[in-house]
Amino acid sequence: MKLLRQIASGVLLSLSMLFLMVAALAPFDESEPPEERRDIVLGGLMLGVPMMFGGGWLLWGLRRDWREEEGDRLRTVFFQTVQDNDGCFSVMQFAMAANLTGDAAKRYLDERAKEFEANFEVDDQGGIFYRFPLRQFEAPQDQP
Repeated sequence: MKLLRQIASGVLLSLSMLFLMVAALAPFDESEPPEERRDIVLGGLMLGVPMMFGGGWLLWGLRRDWREEEGDRLRTVFFQTVQDNDGCFSVMQFAMAANLTGDAAKRYLDERAKEFEANFEVDDQGGIFYRFPLRQFEAPQDQP
């Protein structure tokens, strides 16, 4: 389905550019009478503009879907990294696990650190580690 939407958006945007170029060049075609040029411009606009909006809408939807999928992927990698490292890991470890640049990994981890109230630790070499709390809570006991 995604491939079909990609193809459809590409076709619509390509055709829209063709029709809009025809509409833009028609006024300069001296071989056609003025009424014919006006009709060509209107026809090009009437076909090109809706196709451009349709292709743009499909492309925008594809980008939105990609961002959601990427967010889900990062969330899965994040929770797996937290679990595998008992809540304490570096930006480098997360960047390698998520296949992100260091800056992108740091931004993501800074957001999660605020969300989950993480702490920071510094090792002997000055490396910074994120410590996400992994508390095990017990259900309250009924007291007589």
